[in-house]
Amino acid sequence: MRGTRRPHIALPLIAALVLAAFPTMFCGAARAAEEVTTQELVENMERYDGREVTITGEAVGDIMVRDDYAWITVNDDAYSIKSIEEGGDFAGLSNYGIGVWAPRRELEKIHVLGGYKNKGDWVRVTGTFNRACHEHGGDTDIHAESVVVLKAGYPISHPFQYWKLLVVIILAGIIVVLWVVRRKKIRRALRKA
Repeated sequence: MRGTRRPHIALPLIAALVLAAFPTMFCGAARAAEEVTTQELVENMERYDGREVTITGEAVGDIMVRDDYAWITVNDDAYSIKSIEEGGDFAGLSNYGIGVWAPRRELEKIHVLGGYKNKGDWVRVTGTFNRACHEHGGDTDIHAESVVVLKAGYPISHPFQYWKLLVVIILAGIIVVLWVVRRKKIRRALRKA
């Protein structure tokens, strides 16, 4: 029986490995970042301060590079989902966005930033939320560990609205006519005087 394996030794070894890995599987899940909106962060700053969070939204503005790190703004309000130009409803005047400080290599994945001409890349950011960041002069921000592009951005068309030009021309014409009529009245009044 020299060349045969002993299955009774392999089973306890496999069981020990599974049991050793078992707690780490659940501990990792317990430490997962909580998915929140920027509105929830703003309204519950003390609750989330120093905690790992995940936000999802549109990358807007510019990438502001500072050596090996960079800033972006992530906006997750109703306009980031569907702008007025795309047929979205008017949802008020405020935008919900937050500054994200991330390693430059993480932000190199972003190719389109949102603005007047573009719908920005849709990103998922995971990092530590800071209610008043000591490193950045007390600003509210997220120090990102990862940035994932979920959906590529694209250009937004703004077709010229000729009816607005027509309204401007008509109003300008009315102003010119009223000005001419007023000037004639003033000249008549001066002649009579």
